[in-house]
Amino acid sequence: MVHDLETLAGFVPAWEELAAAALEPNVFYEHWMLLPALKAFGAGKDIHVILVLIHDPRNPDAPAKLGGLFPLEPVSRFRKMKLAALSLWQHVHCYACTPLVRADAAGECMVELFRWFRSGEANASLLKLQCISGDGRFHKLLVDLSNALGLRSCTTDIFTRGLWRGGYDRNTDPESAVSGDLRRRLRRKEKRLSERGPVEHLVMRPEDDVGRWIDEFLQIEASGWKGRHGSAMASTEVGRRYFTEIATSAFRRGRLLMLGLNFNGRPIARRCAFVADEGSFAFKTAYDEEFADFSPGAMLEMDSIRQLQTLPGVRWMDSCATADNFLVNRLSNDRKTIQSLTVGGGALGELVVSGMPLLRWTTHRILKMFSADAPGDLSAKASASRDVRIFTEMKEAKTCKL
Repeated sequence: MVHDLETLAGFVPAWEELAAAALEPNVFYEHWMLLPALKAFGAGKDIHVILVLIHDPRNPDAPAKLGGLFPLEPVSRFRKMKLAALSLWQHVHCYACTPLVRADAAGECMVELFRWFRSGEANASLLKLQCISGDGRFHKLLVDLSNALGLRSCTTDIFTRGLWRGGYDRNTDPESAVSGDLRRRLRRKEKRLSERGPVEHLVMRPEDDVGRWIDEFLQIEASGWKGRHGSAMASTEVGRRYFTEIATSAFRRGRLLMLGLNFNGRPIARRCAFVADEGSFAFKTAYDEEFADFSPGAMLEMDSIRQLQTLPGVRWMDSCATADNFLVNRLSNDRKTIQSLTVGGGALGELVVSGMPLLRWTTHRILKMFSADAPGDLSAKASASRDVRIFTEMKEAKTCKL
């Protein structure tokens, strides 16, 4: 268990090797993104990183390998219940929390994590694995382990978001997977814009000045509604430093993807993404709201689809968007499942996890009964009221255990 950044930084070489051998990639938990995030957004929080070390029994003198890395944050109240819990740490600019676990020892690493959690050393009754991949190898491992170890768990949140998956014929235009109507509309908008002045599509090259790309992105983002609401990266010095550091680090590693759109030589849109193994993770898109009628952000999303075809070894692109992002959903040719799973430890934790489905159902029924959306549905309200009354009577009669 590591609490301080200096000690954690000492594991960087092993951390890099772990990320390269991970069961599933997650750029947000690699050292060059997580360490700056802990420094920028973890100050004053009791975040500790659990490291699972693997020793080779056939070669006891060999140095241990890093088998798993889990950034955890204590939660004093879980869903308004005064119950100690641990949660995978997620800051405001982190869009995936799937832990890094070594592919050739993933099962052993997760067993050790759960053994530590259930031993009482974690001082928590619940372990929340939030915002993890729900349709990949890591999720399959969790299902198998839950059955083998007898874990009591409950899915507390699940949704899908846009994913662009490659695998199409290299000789086929990748845009063909996007609806023809949308493509035609974007072409018409770009034609209208080009009638006012030259439009230039940019792709960042290895020899480019990454500092200039970063500054242009920050300026465009801060000029719009995010800047007015104080949520742009440049709205705080902490946010500006964080973005500058991770983008610069990614550029040096050949892991930064940036696209741009200029009008009359003026930057009007920029898009940033990061490569990890066979995939890429979209991070931010910013555009000048003066040109909103021409959909420059959508133009860059189309450019990113074209770019994916040119990247060797990259097979998919996670949009990292919200589930209701209409544009991204229209542009995507697949979906990615994101899940939050809560595991119970000890009798109290297992009791709470086991009761969650019933509590959710009861809450849903009560809210439905008092919903303003159907004020005239008296029969539904009466039915819901009867259900609540019966449930209460069962509890009082001790025939229903919650």
